[in-house]
Amino acid sequence: MAVPYYVHAGARLRRILRQKEIIILHYAKKAELTPQGLYRYFSQPSIKRSKLEVLLEAIPVTMEEFYQWNSLDGSILHQGELLQLYLAQNKITTQQLANKLELDIEVISDWLDTARFSHEQLQLLQSKSGIAPAWFTDPQQLKQDVNWVEAYLDKCAEAQQYARRLHVLEKKLQLLETR
Repeated sequence: MAVPYYVHAGARLRRILRQKEIIILHYAKKAELTPQGLYRYFSQPSIKRSKLEVLLEAIPVTMEEFYQWNSLDGSILHQGELLQLYLAQNKITTQQLANKLELDIEVISDWLDTARFSHEQLQLLQSKSGIAPAWFTDPQQLKQDVNWVEAYLDKCAEAQQYARRLHVLEKKLQLLETR
């Protein structure tokens, strides 16, 4: 079955690692890379097939599973990704959510990387933004258009990569300006 959208290989790889709760440092050693070298692959939209096979072998995931990855398959749903999907469906930005929850934008960014929310996080989401906890345990309406959900999640992961890189560059610039 062909993939009906463009897959950002680096973003997809990072999402798979996050969903499988694989520690980056351990994975980098398995793939015979430095952590910096691995992070470089996360930002690449396409990875040579031979290198991608080596990277996937260390997980282990087949090439077919990689291209047909389905976040909503399996028993454990990644709640940070479900929050991203909720925000997208309701046209809410992360800044707007941060303002509603009276939290810093960096905290919300961390929440988007969180596999399982704590009881306190779920209560805060329900009380301040009206998101029912059931959204994070069984999002039935998303299971109909899984390929488009995956495409959106790939784009979100790609954007997060760029935001992280921009944040690092801003810190370096501030250091240079203070000298």
